[in-house]
Amino acid sequence: MDLIHPRTVVDVAEALGTASQDGISVLVVGGRRHLDKGNPTDVDVELWTTQLDQVVAYEPDEMLVVVQSGMRCGALAELLAQHRQEWPADAPADATVGGVIASGSTSARRLRVGALRDTVVEMQLVTGDGRVVTSGARTVKNVTGYDVHRLMTGSLGTLGVITQVALKVRPMPERRRTLVAVGDVALATTIAAEVPLVAGVLGTHEGLEVRLEGWPDEIDELASAVTRLAGDTVALDEDSSFPRIPWWLWPDGGTVLEVAVVPSSLPGILAGSTNYAALAGVGIAWVGAASLGEIVAVRRRVEGTGGVAPAIRGPGGLGGTLPVPDVHRRLKASFDPANVLAPGRAWTPGTAAPRAPTSGG
Repeated sequence: MDLIHPRTVVDVAEALGTASQDGISVLVVGGRRHLDKGNPTDVDVELWTTQLDQVVAYEPDEMLVVVQSGMRCGALAELLAQHRQEWPADAPADATVGGVIASGSTSARRLRVGALRDTVVEMQLVTGDGRVVTSGARTVKNVTGYDVHRLMTGSLGTLGVITQVALKVRPMPERRRTLVAVGDVALATTIAAEVPLVAGVLGTHEGLEVRLEGWPDEIDELASAVTRLAGDTVALDEDSSFPRIPWWLWPDGGTVLEVAVVPSSLPGILAGSTNYAALAGVGIAWVGAASLGEIVAVRRRVEGTGGVAPAIRGPGGLGGTLPVPDVHRRLKASFDPANVLAPGRAWTPGTAAPRAPTSGG
C-alpha cells in the first residue's frame, strides 16, 4: 500500500486535494492503536500523521496546550507533568493525540474528568477535498459558530484529517488511591451513585476497583464512604494504574467490544459474562468475545436497550445501524464530497454494519 507522510498542514491539504481529484481512497493513521475500530474498508493509501508532532503553544497558567495531532500521548504527558498538569486521556503512550480524539476514546476516570471531547476547545482539520478548517477557539467561553471539533470526535477520520488541537488540561491530583474489593457491577453502580466524587468505579467478574483522587483528607473521606458500602477493601500502591489491566493489555484471544448504554442497563447486559470491565455510572463496558456468536449475543442485549457495541480490538466492525442516516449523508457530502476518506469505515447510511476487522487511528 502507498504511503503519505506529511510534515505540514499544507502537505495534508495538497495530498487530500489530489486524492479527491483522482479518486484515491485514504486511511488516516496515527499511532495504530485504534486500527480495529470501524467497519472494514479497502483503501489505496495510508496517510500517517506522526510527523505532525510539534507543540505549538503551552501556557500552564492558562491550563491550555496546543499541539499537532501526531504528537504521542506519552510525550504530551511528560511535557505537562513538568507543571503537574495532565490531559486525562488515559491512552497508551504511543497513541497519538489526534487518533485518541478521532476514535472517541473514553477515560476510565470519566466520572471525575468528564468526556474527552469536552477538553478539545479548538481544532484545525483538513477536509477530504483539501480545505483547511478551524473550529472553536482557545478562549474557553467562546460559543460562536458550529462545534465542528465535537463532530470530529469519534468520526474515525471519515470526515477530515485532524491536524492540530487546543486542549484544556487539568492539575494532576495531589494524591491517588485505588481500592479493590469483592463485589459485582450492581455494587459498583451503587458506589458510583452514592460516592459522587470518586474518579472511577470499575466492575469486573473478579471484583471491584475504585479510583480516588484529590487532597489527602478528601481521599480518606472518600475511602471511608466506599468501605461502608463495599465492606473490606485493600489499597494498592499510589502509583498503580487504573484500571490495573486496561483493555488494550488484555490477553489476545478475541474481540473486545466497547459497550455504551444507559448506566442502569449495565448489570443486566453483563449478567452471565465473565470477561468484562464495566465503568459504573458512565454506562461504558469493555467486553471480551471469543467468537462471532458471543459478539452477536452481546450486541443483541445491547441493542435491546438502545445502546451500541462496536469492536475496538479484533474483528467485529461497528455493529448496529446508523442513527439519523440523512444527517450523516449530508455531513459526509459536505466534508468529503469525493468520498475518499476511509469509505464505509463509519456506519453506512441505510445498511447494517458488517463484521470483520480493519482500519486506522
